[in-house]
Amino acid sequence: MKIKYETERLIVREWESKDYLDLFEYASDEEVTKFLVFPTYKTKKEAKERIKYLIEKYKENDKLGDFAIELKGAKKVIGSINLSLHSLKAGGIVSVGYTLNKNYQGKGYMTECLKASFKYIKRNNLAKRIRAIHDVANTKSGAVMKRCGMTFEGIARKAGENNFHSRHDVANYSILDEEIKL
Repeated sequence: MKIKYETERLIVREWESKDYLDLFEYASDEEVTKFLVFPTYKTKKEAKERIKYLIEKYKENDKLGDFAIELKGAKKVIGSINLSLHSLKAGGIVSVGYTLNKNYQGKGYMTECLKASFKYIKRNNLAKRIRAIHDVANTKSGAVMKRCGMTFEGIARKAGENNFHSRHDVANYSILDEEIKL
């Protein structure tokens, strides 16, 4: 297991084949996936294939990618966080996205994880700017971004798509390297 970073309650690490049931648990839940781009999983095979794909992608870049969020002690994956390179120019921009099992929402896990991801990005000198977006209807996601110190930059009209199969307005947030305290 390759750990990327830890918090008081969480381990953020590369996905492992054995995690497919935990992934399927939340990725098959329409309530969790309604604001996401990927379709709600219908079979456990889809979760297995996704993890297999991600494990291959780690060979290309071991610092960025889609990582499992594991609850310490429980040894259960409760969500995922994606750190993807948006631009290499002038120090780089990393885009952050996240998903959390609905049974673990409202407990501060995602805020804890996102704040730690900023420190991970800064410590590894991966970007000078971190950006995140959310469907304006997904106010819980926006609240996490605000709690983590991200700055609201405005609304991009009809810039997003999701599992509702419609265009939607997107709220844009960012945090800069110099704003992250280690």
